[in-house]
Amino acid sequence: MEKVPMRLCDAHCHYQFAEVPYEAVEQARQLGVGEAMINGSAPSDWAEVAALGQRDARNLCSFGLHPWDVPTAPPNWRDELQRFLEKYPQASLGEMGLDQWVEGYDLPAQVEAFKWQWQLAVALQRAVTIHCIRATGPLMDLLRTLPVAPRGFLLHSWNGPRELVPELVQRGAYFSYSAYHFAATKTAQREQFAGVIPRERILIETDAPALCPPLEECLYTLPPGEDGKPSNHPANLLKVNESLARMMHLAPAETAALTAENFRRLFVSR
Repeated sequence: MEKVPMRLCDAHCHYQFAEVPYEAVEQARQLGVGEAMINGSAPSDWAEVAALGQRDARNLCSFGLHPWDVPTAPPNWRDELQRFLEKYPQASLGEMGLDQWVEGYDLPAQVEAFKWQWQLAVALQRAVTIHCIRATGPLMDLLRTLPVAPRGFLLHSWNGPRELVPELVQRGAYFSYSAYHFAATKTAQREQFAGVIPRERILIETDAPALCPPLEECLYTLPPGEDGKPSNHPANLLKVNESLARMMHLAPAETAALTAENFRRLFVSR
């Protein structure tokens, strides 16, 4: 494997989850993974995300209410989210979004939570990370009615159609490439990163401990989670970067530099 001379930036991960021991994070750092955007998903994990940010400046923090957690969110979640974002002025907002795949989803409730979080991001001028599964239509309906987020937003593990890319770019979107795109059935999505999505809007992510690559593609492995599913090691970002490089006909060092620059423009630059 080619040694990456510039640190890779993970645009979306969950180091706060128990399936990712911090020893794995440190191992990934030794292999070239640098800054990582750690996404909180509910009030129950926001403090853990903040603690990781205090532990290491390379752990960037994002606080948000995930659509899966909308039904169980406490009544004061809005106040708590605003408090966290005001306490950590460099933090982003997310993971938030829409999901019509999860069992028992309540789309109107997800839409309400999305609108409120988006308005908060606009008011505080924070970057946003969006989760969207089987809800591209409702997402576009929302984005077309909401004010443009001045800092931009990430569509993590992008899975939408190519026809929407120009409009989303105009609205400030960035798109992340992940092990989700490794599957043979995802040719259309891979091709978007190769020649449809502007290069200055491409990032890479692991979503660790989720979206584990096939075991034969893993650089390192972790024990399965409680649900028996494979857990994604943070160091597998190197494999994601290699795959993107092949798609874009670039050297891994070039995609590492490109995606790191894009990461910092979206999440770090003020």
